[in-house]
Amino acid sequence: MGRASGCTRGRNDCTLNPALNGRNDMSNDQDFDDLYGSTYLTAGDLHSEQPRRKIGKVDLVELKEKDGTAKRKFLVYLEGTEKPLVLNKTNATKLAAAYGKDRSKWIGVGVELYAEMTGLGKEGVRLRPLKPTAPGQSDINDAIPF
Repeated sequence: MGRASGCTRGRNDCTLNPALNGRNDMSNDQDFDDLYGSTYLTAGDLHSEQPRRKIGKVDLVELKEKDGTAKRKFLVYLEGTEKPLVLNKTNATKLAAAYGKDRSKWIGVGVELYAEMTGLGKEGVRLRPLKPTAPGQSDINDAIPF
């Protein structure tokens, strides 16, 4: 049996994972992200797109900060997205301004997600609250002002 990639030199007890079907290389970015990506939605998960989603659920959780302290944050679960979005103050303020501070009012509303550079010098996920449209109306304005 051949040695699997990544085995320590001299070890002969390493085996290939049958789920990889003999592959021991990263065939695409998705494989890498699946193995090493974040539990939560990140700018990289958007793949330079600006998807529109509805908020399905909002939980209040305690998350550990890098310094080891715990901080309470909202987790937003979006329909059609596997990973929840941790709401930072910027995104929470946008939702509160559009729909009120009661998080139960955020459920079912539409948001557009996009990536933006943060004050920390890295890309972060931002959301843009979408205004509800009346039945039969489009949210696209094709009017040309003269």
